[in-house]
Amino acid sequence: MKAISSYSDALVFAMEAHRGQFRKGDPREAFLSHPIRVAHALVRQGLCDAVLLQAALLHDVLEDTAIPADRIRAQFGEEVLGLVWELTDDKNLLKSVRKQMQVERAPGLSLMARLIRIADKTDNLASLEHAPPSGWSLTRQREYLAWSRRVVGRIRGTHAGLEAEFDAFAEEIDRKLHSKV
Repeated sequence: MKAISSYSDALVFAMEAHRGQFRKGDPREAFLSHPIRVAHALVRQGLCDAVLLQAALLHDVLEDTAIPADRIRAQFGEEVLGLVWELTDDKNLLKSVRKQMQVERAPGLSLMARLIRIADKTDNLASLEHAPPSGWSLTRQREYLAWSRRVVGRIRGTHAGLEAEFDAFAEEIDRKLHSKV
């Protein structure tokens, strides 16, 4: 019961933090759907650790909202906050630098952060397949796919099931993007 309560606490926190935010895809989708799907991907693989699922639900809070780290620490503890920090890009850096840092830092992530990262990249690819951001050219979509593969490629061997889901989406998107030449 405690695990369910901690999961629902993180869900409500993420809902409040991401209120009014939308994904880049077309049609616009509430941002909260993304961290929910990331956590759900972990659960589908039998990865039901409370800290892992809380961090999955909160993984974009520091990066994409004005919520301070202290609020996450106070409500969910240092371990959850640590995972969220591992997965947070520094928005003060150029996008190209942030993306390169994700590739370079991937092997140094903790096991739980790697699990979340793979589920996150998989969900982003699923969104790219079903509702690509408006204005994204085929070239930009291909570049995103290639970059996602580089990130996940650096942490291969983390979890076969999550990696298989990622690979399936990556292959499907690759086929679709190359059929649109």
